[in-house]
Amino acid sequence: MVNILNSIFLISGRHGVYTGVPPTVMAGFVVVAAALILLGFFLTQKRRSWLQHSQLTQGEIVEISKRFDRSDRRGQHPIFFPVVSFSVNDRQFKIESDKGMAMLSQIGQKMQVRYNPENPYESALGESNIPGIKPSVFFALGLGLLMASLLLMFK
Repeated sequence: MVNILNSIFLISGRHGVYTGVPPTVMAGFVVVAAALILLGFFLTQKRRSWLQHSQLTQGEIVEISKRFDRSDRRGQHPIFFPVVSFSVNDRQFKIESDKGMAMLSQIGQKMQVRYNPENPYESALGESNIPGIKPSVFFALGLGLLMASLLLMFK
């Protein structure tokens, strides 16, 4: 077993006893983790600002896109994505739901649409939905990386 490890160290350009991850690498991970957490805060502020400046309007389902999950090999459980049309300043815009529904909606059914008045293409279905990636992803990644790097650094 020792010969195998020595061979691996020889191939990788290392020699001697493995002493762990260098502190500079761990410090780099801490910096990346902090950047991810800061990005999460920035996106939270941006989403809050978008929510305050956006407006609500009434849209109407004009078509329904039907898709199947990859695991649904027989096509017995479709997922429905409504396409909603809404009007801003006498211009028509369409938005497709990014979340599928198990039940079929009716064409002509009314839905709330939240949109940016300066750019109506930037819109989301629902009263409190916001387009874009959720900041919680960056918080989770940043905190996970921070905890792992601190744990390894002070081990």
